[in-house]
Parts: sequence; C-alpha cells; structure tokens
Amino acid sequence: MRAGGRWIVIGLLLAFHFGLHPVWSGWPAGPDLLAGGVLLGSLLLRSGQAAILGFVLGLLEASMSLGPLGPTMLVLATAGFAGAWLRDVFYSETGRFGPAFLLIGVLILQQALNLVAGTGLSVQGVLVWGPISAVLTTIVCWALDRLISVFVA
Repeated sequence: MRAGGRWIVIGLLLAFHFGLHPVWSGWPAGPDLLAGGVLLGSLLLRSGQAAILGFVLGLLEASMSLGPLGPTMLVLATAGFAGAWLRDVFYSETGRFGPAFLLIGVLILQQALNLVAGTGLSVQGVLVWGPISAVLTTIVCWALDRLISVFVA
C-alpha cells in the first residue's frame, strides 16, 4: 500500500479511537487504536517525526481522558521513536512483519502505559487482558489496512 493509503488508515484509527473509546473503555480488553495509530505512523516517519507524532497524540489522549499528562505523552513519544528506529533495524516488506510489529508493539506499549501512568500491573491484566487487547488491535488495524488497500491503489 502507498503511504497515502496508510495515512488514511491512521486517520481512521484515530477517529475511531477518539469517537468510540467511551463505548469499550469499560471492557476489560478492547482494541487500543491509538497505539495502533502511533505504531503505524512510526512505520512511515523518521524517528524524530514519529516521536513528535506520539507526543501530540499523547497530549490529545491525556487531555481527552483527563488522565496524567506527562506520562502518557512520554510513553507515546518513546513508542513512536522506538517504532521508527526498530523499523530501520528490522525493516521487511513481507506481509507478516506489520501485524507482528503491531502485536508486540501494542503489548509492550500498553504495559508501559499501565506501569508509568500508575494504574499498576496485575497478573490477569498482563497475562490475559493485555494479549487479548493487543490481538484485537492488530486484527482491527490489519482489517482496516486491507479494506483501504482495496479502494486506494
């Protein structure tokens, strides 16, 4: 897929996150579309630009959720930077790289947000709900990517 189509996917993920997040925020495991948007954006940008994208999205997330401002911005900026850096190290054009990158990245990002934001880590959250949420996020991002790639050549 071209970069333009990927930016459409990222925009839709962010719109769905900020529009539908109140619906599944009460669920123990729901898709984290913000993390998917940051990680997909880091595949398209250089390290510094991806860090700025994560910083801005962390600012938006913290201001919308009325949560702690600094930790959310710090973790998302670090995730954007690390995602772009790892893309340069492990770059691959295979179809399996993107979903694996998203799955592992979302899992690490969620646990880092839980740890840094002070919500704490539980065994059930780390071993059950975190992986389920990461798989849901990967499935939604992959399905949206495939759907948009049909319409945008």
